[in-house]
Amino acid sequence: MNTLEEDLVETIDLLNFTFSSDFVDKWSFKYGKRLPSLYQLRLLKSLDTRKPLKIQTVYKFLVVDSGFNEEVIISFLNDIDYEIYFPIIKGKIKDL
Repeated sequence: MNTLEEDLVETIDLLNFTFSSDFVDKWSFKYGKRLPSLYQLRLLKSLDTRKPLKIQTVYKFLVVDSGFNEEVIISFLNDIDYEIYFPIIKGKIKDL
């Protein structure tokens, strides 16, 4: 079982990677630069407002507001292992 300190360090490392250009570079070959960049922006907005982000909100933002295909977004969220972002992102893809 991880301690609170270990969990905090892991979360900070995850966020540092997520907001880095390495994250965009890692996923740009499969999804282009726009999708990971928009994901970063939405996640940053959530942290800025200090409100958890629902997976439905991320999905709607990327599909409806940004015009990506539903299957592409589900694939992207699974590829980045969106569940490791809990409690920042809440919910499950199966609930979409």
